[in-house]
Amino acid sequence: MPSETLASSISLDEVNDIMTRWEVGKVRELAPMTGGSRQSPKVRIVTERGTFVLKRRPALRASLERIRFAHQVMLAAGTAGLPIAMAQPARDGSTFQVQGESIYELFLFLPGERWKRAPRQAFTSGRALATLHESALQMRWSGHVNASCFHGNLIVVEALRRVPGAVATARSNTNAIEVAAVAEQLSSLYQQASEQVDQQDYENLASQVVHGDWHPGNILFDEDRVSGVLDFDSARLEPAIADVANGLLQYATRAGPSRAVETWPHELDEQLFCSFAKGFSEVGAATLREFVSMVPWLMIEACIAEAVIPIAKCGMFSSVPGDHMLTLVLRRAQWLHDNYEGLARRLLLESMQ
Repeated sequence: MPSETLASSISLDEVNDIMTRWEVGKVRELAPMTGGSRQSPKVRIVTERGTFVLKRRPALRASLERIRFAHQVMLAAGTAGLPIAMAQPARDGSTFQVQGESIYELFLFLPGERWKRAPRQAFTSGRALATLHESALQMRWSGHVNASCFHGNLIVVEALRRVPGAVATARSNTNAIEVAAVAEQLSSLYQQASEQVDQQDYENLASQVVHGDWHPGNILFDEDRVSGVLDFDSARLEPAIADVANGLLQYATRAGPSRAVETWPHELDEQLFCSFAKGFSEVGAATLREFVSMVPWLMIEACIAEAVIPIAKCGMFSSVPGDHMLTLVLRRAQWLHDNYEGLARRLLLESMQ
């Protein structure tokens, strides 16, 4: 069966069959869950022994070693006191099961609310990221884990080259010359930011285990308290400051209706930016203080990489036309560039309080 078919949904018969691998009792309720990768559908399952999330991955696209690594990171973070949607061991002791062309994982379901753009939530999320980094320092991993960081990545440079063609294919009425000009400016900003980071000796920084995708969609809240940390699929080895820079970008970015991307503000939300930095500094002040001058450049790279890779594949950014998103990203990246000194100064102040 092709992976495209597998990705559509998880059937009731499939659930009943695979759930016999775990000792959780009879299935009482199940409901499909939205969000995340379309190639990895999930269902929420209520059983006699609790509520869980069953996830299915296409086996051909998943590295078993990467899954083991992600589960080990979750265990380390949970041991440090973070609320983790922990992978549940099956009857055979493994935290995943391979069947046919699929890999199944069963996670504990964590209740919680989504991000409400509250400064206190940004603070506690920043603190949770620093706690995860501290716990990961104690983790030892002997296997090979492929790392794909947004910094200085040739995949991003190549994606920028392919973006105009992908956008034209998706929407034939776009102005190809304008899209190419935007892509060229983004490429210049990306490469300039990469050079600035390299000049600060990034390649000689020690790598450690990081979450790799710290954004509001992967964090649950109980009012201001972090009640759940989700999705460790991007966990990898890299300098921790890259993870911090991406988190700052994700929590301080201002958005609007998806149908009006061209009206979205490109400036960061200063209060959320400072709140996240202050929360991180409660645990990881030394990390932030040492690399404040590097963070704005890393944020530029993260901002560009996040958008152009999916646009290069299909000409769209989720449901947003690629040319609209590219224009917004250019405005945002240019703003980060122009406000580099002020951002670094605010980070330094927050790390010293």
